[in-house]
Amino acid sequence: MDFMRSVWRGTPAATNGTLTVSDTFTIKGTYCTPKDTTTEPKALQVLVHGITYNKTMWAGMGFSPADYSWHTAATSRGYATLALDRLGHGANPQRPDPLSVVQPQVQIDIMHEIFAGARDAASPLNSVLGRAYDKVAFVGHSYGAFLGAALGAQYPADADALVLAGYSSYFDFSDMIEASWASAADHDPARFGADLAKGYVVMTDETQRTETFYVGGYDAAIPPVDFAYEDTLTVGEIGALAAILGPAVGYTGPVLAVTSVEDAFFCETPKEKCEEHLIATADAFPDAESYDYFAPENTGHDLTLHYTAGETFEKVHEWLDSKL
Repeated sequence: MDFMRSVWRGTPAATNGTLTVSDTFTIKGTYCTPKDTTTEPKALQVLVHGITYNKTMWAGMGFSPADYSWHTAATSRGYATLALDRLGHGANPQRPDPLSVVQPQVQIDIMHEIFAGARDAASPLNSVLGRAYDKVAFVGHSYGAFLGAALGAQYPADADALVLAGYSSYFDFSDMIEASWASAADHDPARFGADLAKGYVVMTDETQRTETFYVGGYDAAIPPVDFAYEDTLTVGEIGALAAILGPAVGYTGPVLAVTSVEDAFFCETPKEKCEEHLIATADAFPDAESYDYFAPENTGHDLTLHYTAGETFEKVHEWLDSKL
């Protein structure tokens, strides 16, 4: 835990060397298509969650789909969605080494394969999707948004658009540093398994978690469910994060940053100050054809699980309609 906190403080111990990871991984996903089957979907949205979450966040974690489900909002606008469980999380059957394997670069390369497969009618993925997609957009939240920006930098042809939620070039990880963390195996062995590697960790204080991710207008019934079903993060995901940060030079598609004014990590109040951070974030995408932002108010970091979620869904899909 001290190692992760040192990374969030910006003072990690120096590391050297590289490791080649070569393996076959099973990645679980939730795939949704529009009800109207008479027309082709406008595009496929690949949805990537942040730390301590999994693909269920995009479905509203079991709460009203009309209010909190990205899938419902997207398919009603004519888009298909594919929400992924990142390697080591969610329903994926493998829990690789949490320090040397479950790192951001491995996650990025897995996503690159998925984007390529979604476009290729002959790929095994399209035996599941049922078709190839000419247009594929990346949608990521928080840590998932960092991965999306890095995907744009490393594989600029993969995504036709980047939607980066809970994200900016401004960071304040004080809440992560101060939070109570523990090995998932020690905290809840019945759920995570007593033999899960110690480098898979969870937040252990429900009040801290709620205060970190929720602000202002939200259903009080959601945070207890969020805490009860929280996923893990790995020490490798945090420890190697700095290696993928930097401007997405070469990415020429459109970019949308969607970050709430009260986001504990990536913005500041008042709204004018938050907007300064979001405007400055454009510098991270110097070659993008366009850069836009939206900053919902009275909303915390988990912006799809607040009362403003519907407004956020509407703004994002209006933007995607205009760009794709």
